[in-house]
Amino acid sequence: MTMHIRRGRRIGWGIAGLAASLATVTTGAPIAAADVHDLWVATATSPYYAGTDYLLYASTTQGAGARWVIFSDNGACIGGARTDAVPGYTPMVGMTWIPSTAGRHVLTADDGQTTKSITVDVQPTQAGTTPRTPPTPTGCSKLQQLLTTGSGTGSSALGLG
Repeated sequence: MTMHIRRGRRIGWGIAGLAASLATVTTGAPIAAADVHDLWVATATSPYYAGTDYLLYASTTQGAGARWVIFSDNGACIGGARTDAVPGYTPMVGMTWIPSTAGRHVLTADDGQTTKSITVDVQPTQAGTTPRTPPTPTGCSKLQQLLTTGSGTGSSALGLG
């Protein structure tokens, strides 16, 4: 009978020690803020033209690790991808943006914690050019995020990864 009491105490102490260790690991680890730090159109300066492709980039705070960023144009999702997380470098993600209409466009990057927006004015398609059609957005839904997380990097939105 004494054996069962001692074994029970040992198991109890083991569980208590494990719980204390997990609490230390969970509460002792610093939490990195993964704020969207910057958002920019990398391939051109204004004027921007409808039907022309541009590279749209966002960066998050260094040390934040891989984060999912969703891009939108005037509130409509145009795509989402995971940031590249290379130690020592600022996490970034990029995608192709093709404005389909002329006018004011508010471009937004949202990582689920913070958003960053820029406003650009888009001119009508240039005379003599054939406008490109924006691709079907991917990475906008939670299901698409779950299916693509771990299967590539942020560069996959550009077709590079």
